[in-house]
Amino acid sequence: MAITNINNTNNAQQETPFMAEAVYAVENMDAGHTEEKQHQIKNLLDQLFPLTKGSHQDVTNYLLDYHHLVVFFKDGSCSGLRNPGKFVAFTGHRSSPDTILLKDNSGSHVEIIFGHHEPGKNTLVTIEDIEMETCTTFSQDFSLAAMRHWISLLKRDEKSHHKAHREDKEYTAKNGDDYQLACCFSL
Repeated sequence: MAITNINNTNNAQQETPFMAEAVYAVENMDAGHTEEKQHQIKNLLDQLFPLTKGSHQDVTNYLLDYHHLVVFFKDGSCSGLRNPGKFVAFTGHRSSPDTILLKDNSGSHVEIIFGHHEPGKNTLVTIEDIEMETCTTFSQDFSLAAMRHWISLLKRDEKSHHKAHREDKEYTAKNGDDYQLACCFSL
């Protein structure tokens, strides 16, 4: 698979790589090397959703402060997303979310699923999985409909392929409202 990297510094909309490039970047990850997987997946987050300062590599806690995603580092300093509008929803508690939902420049969702972590501890956050949204569109009686699929970047199926599935997902939006992503939807 050949993927071309387009680097256009004049276009603010192209601040992150294409999702296909993101999937390709982790496609050849060795499933047995947990530390390597964590490093590569956090590097991917640095590319897709950079912080105003620091790196996802060094984050000890993700939490929600009002409508913003805030990250903390071992030295006690904190940061946020370079583009705060990319954070859209979460599950779990605001001080220790189970998942956070981000949206890229194209409108596709990316779900970060955290492993077991105790807030306030001085250990790095473990990411259990990242699921990326892909949509298939089809025409049905003159209306455009779509089906949402989720591709797991870390979890594999029995044939060692990236795990893909369809399911409805429910979150809490950053403003506290319900945020639902149905498997099938109209455009």
